[in-house]
Amino acid sequence: MDGVLVDGEPLHFAAVNQLLAPEGRQITLEEYKPYMGTKAGWSEMVRDFGFAHGPEHYSPRYNELILAQYREHAEPLDGATCLVLDLHRRQVPIALASSSRRPWVDACLARIGLDGVFDEVVTGSDVANGKPDPEIYLLAAKRLRLPASACLAIEDAPAGIASARAAGMRCWAVRTEYTRGLDLGEPDREFDSLSDIAIGDILEVAA
Repeated sequence: MDGVLVDGEPLHFAAVNQLLAPEGRQITLEEYKPYMGTKAGWSEMVRDFGFAHGPEHYSPRYNELILAQYREHAEPLDGATCLVLDLHRRQVPIALASSSRRPWVDACLARIGLDGVFDEVVTGSDVANGKPDPEIYLLAAKRLRLPASACLAIEDAPAGIASARAAGMRCWAVRTEYTRGLDLGEPDREFDSLSDIAIGDILEVAA
């Protein structure tokens, strides 16, 4: 979802620093990037950065802050809505596999007009192991009743690409402003936006 359908990472990055501001702490974008597209949360960041409080202090505030951000400010990235709706019209099975919490995903999809369009929605709330572990993509394929090898994942971050590849899927990467110059790992193809992906190319993979 984040970085593919919506430009959500700026919302998350800003929220982290907003919560740290009263302590006189901030993290840089480069420090934040390893957590993009993962299920990693405040437990990992508290451990890695030595913040003043435990995760139980930050997490509830962060969850509410991000939920409000998705409800009020989430906007689809270039080509996202058209591509998903086109696949839906053509009855191509599509699933959303997002590390975000289910309430965030529901709020985001409602905001950008894609609520109820995906055949399956799998979130970080449904799995024990986050990306780069393949669990979320394997579960998405299972719910679609498809072998993972028949699926194409579209990702934006190294952890998500590694997750899809470990699941046995082909994976295409879409660059965002947050991943310009970042080593994405081993996607099969790279694009600057979803608008650059031809529906025929997807249908060819599905065939």
